[in-house]
Amino acid sequence: MFFDAALGELPLLVFSLLVPVGLAALGLMACARGFLPAGDEAAARRADMLVLVPGVLVLVGLAASFMHLGSPAHVLDMMAGVGRSPLSNEIAVAGASIAVAVVWCVACVAAHPGAGAQRACGAVLLVLAVLTAVFTGTAYMIVTIPVWNTPWGAVSQVGLALLGGGVLAACCLAAAKGALSAPAGKMLLGMAAAGLVLLVAGLALLGSAAGAAMSSTGATLADALGTYAGVAVAAAALSLVGLAVWGAGVLKGAGTKPAAAAVACVAVLCGLALARVDFYGVFLSVGLG
Repeated sequence: MFFDAALGELPLLVFSLLVPVGLAALGLMACARGFLPAGDEAAARRADMLVLVPGVLVLVGLAASFMHLGSPAHVLDMMAGVGRSPLSNEIAVAGASIAVAVVWCVACVAAHPGAGAQRACGAVLLVLAVLTAVFTGTAYMIVTIPVWNTPWGAVSQVGLALLGGGVLAACCLAAAKGALSAPAGKMLLGMAAAGLVLLVAGLALLGSAAGAAMSSTGATLADALGTYAGVAVAAAALSLVGLAVWGAGVLKGAGTKPAAAAVACVAVLCGLALARVDFYGVFLSVGLG
């Protein structure tokens, strides 16, 4: 039941994974771009072209959300509840963030903004990524389902955005050959490490909240909670291993190696996907049990 419940929400799982991670990666790539020496135009242009990677991930996440709604026309119905409905608020914030991200990707590819614009727009995109993560988490805070009515989903989503965004940004910049400076690598590592702490804390506290939730018969759903704990450990372990593979190189001054960044990116994204499986699995099997 646990995995069936999670996979039954696959479009939402894809949306809630790719959109926050892609937005955060765009913001962090732009911030990191500001660390490049002024004369290194070739590396800057390569980095600007690679914004298409997180940009495409964001659009895939957007497409997945339409699959969940069944029809793009339903978005207009949902927008009528902005200010009153957490789900409508999520759609509004995510939609505005995605629009800004698309404009930024076009600007990077077509105009190659300078370092000052990169830092400013990067900060804006990073704030939008965090807001999108927060609103995605709070959309599940429903009073009638106790395990849903907790802020820890939002905490884990912010962690997911920072961890995945930091590692994806590093992977793209490392692939751009010379676009990932040592200071930028340390900045991205710090963001990703903070994200890992928030993700693990969020998963642990979600599990605690689920443990307090009771089914209609008054029995704690121990089987689902046991599965949740196992998947949470796997998600945290994969994320930690991925971050350690890349982070060790950053601390040694060799964090620009594309291979290490790519391995870290794959491991972390797999870990984050498991975290989302865990989220939907425990919320639906425990929350509705």
